[in-house]
Amino acid sequence: MLDLASLDSVASLVQELTTEGRPIEILINNAGVMTPPRRQVTKDGFELQFGTKHLGRFALTLGLLPLLRAGGARVTHQTSIAARRGNVFFDDLNSEQDYDAMKAYVSSKIAVALFARELNARSRAGEWGISSSLSHPGVSPTNLLNVQPGLGCDRELGGRRVIRLLSRIGVAGTPESAALPALVAATDPTARGDGFYGPRRTVGGSPAQIAFWAPFAGMSDAPRVWAASEKLVGTRFAL
Repeated sequence: MLDLASLDSVASLVQELTTEGRPIEILINNAGVMTPPRRQVTKDGFELQFGTKHLGRFALTLGLLPLLRAGGARVTHQTSIAARRGNVFFDDLNSEQDYDAMKAYVSSKIAVALFARELNARSRAGEWGISSSLSHPGVSPTNLLNVQPGLGCDRELGGRRVIRLLSRIGVAGTPESAALPALVAATDPTARGDGFYGPRRTVGGSPAQIAFWAPFAGMSDAPRVWAASEKLVGTRFAL
């Protein structure tokens, strides 16, 4: 079992899979934690959303890189519709100075997108033989917005009821349709590295390749995300 909120857990899985030695052909990086009302941290002391959604997945991908290269893997990273605008808070990645649940969520999801693009760029430059793409699920009534006492959410968020209604009338997606962009990115023969896949109507609909959103349309911050992430996760996952 993998706990992305623990670098020890990530390292344990990397060791297990490395010992098995089987090449990996597909990796879909996704993690479900969203906007705890009070700042919480991972087992390594990182802000929960940034640590789980980005750093855990970053460490896992780097740790598995030899197996991914051996399999000529396609790696897909799930971002969020919340990443359409905003930025990565490089001066406060762990929200130690100021914690705003949604801003921390957005920062982590933009970091995911920039890591996805940087991974593909480094693979091309280094001839690693893997491709890295990006997906987002749109909006659907999943349990991310449900009661989650462990995260300090003791009631269903009002937004979930609205999303459930929009899903019923076909405006928003369903949990099933929300899974499709990542599936297309990871398995469709026409999907390519450094592509971005999501619902055609942004919040719902059939999956398609879409244009990058402004916070990660450029690559200037991508190496910075990589460098900061390497420093935080430490040498266990160094290339």
